[in-house]
Amino acid sequence: MLPAGAIGKLGFRRWYERELLLAHAWLVACILAAFGALAEIEQLSLRGMGAEALLPLAVAFAAGIAAWYSLSRYLHMLLRAQALAQRSTCPECGTYGRYSLVGAMPSAMIVCCRECGHEWRIG
Repeated sequence: MLPAGAIGKLGFRRWYERELLLAHAWLVACILAAFGALAEIEQLSLRGMGAEALLPLAVAFAAGIAAWYSLSRYLHMLLRAQALAQRSTCPECGTYGRYSLVGAMPSAMIVCCRECGHEWRIG
């Protein structure tokens, strides 16, 4: 689903900037969670694998799941932003990212260039 509401409210350039910032925040969360998982795994001792090893294993597993989820969110947001950015150049005048939202459907947006008034479909 396209983020037509946010683009209509903020404009493409501000939406794109915020989307990239949020995506990279998810990347930072992924890296931190991965370091946390690795730190917990490093604390394990193979000699004494008893009940005391269950808590570090559970924490490492949860941190691994958090890292995987953060990475998937990062890739989803980044790929969506890049896909829209590739189609945000006006076919008539070549102006990048300066358009107004005219209409939105579940799978596409109709936009109008602010420079020349040309309408095209994104999505």
